[in-house]
Amino acid sequence: MPFNYLLTNLLVDVPSAVGAIFLDNDGEAIEWVTRHDDPFELKVEGAYQSIFIRQLRDLLRAMSAGKIESYTMTSKNLVSLTQALPDGYYVVLVIDRSEAQARARYHLRRTARVLARELV
Repeated sequence: MPFNYLLTNLLVDVPSAVGAIFLDNDGEAIEWVTRHDDPFELKVEGAYQSIFIRQLRDLLRAMSAGKIESYTMTSKNLVSLTQALPDGYYVVLVIDRSEAQARARYHLRRTARVLARELV
């Protein structure tokens, strides 16, 4: 199943989503969809999430606290929901702050399960 199709459906399911991006362990964008013409800002967000997820993984490893499943970062206007996938991959959904985060997280996790199956 094409990754673009999965991410596009995620944006359909979360109407106030700004974009979604699927990244590898190095923070390189594999696929993305955005409601804006230029994906630059979404790719930058993905790169920043790469830094955060590496630091969180290192911290959890040092504390013997297990693995990251997901995390949320909130700014003044936007929320970034990050879901870890197998082999260091991850997917980020950027939503408007007014969006119901629980609903967005539900759809992100559902998409992540399908992406994880595609990686195997």
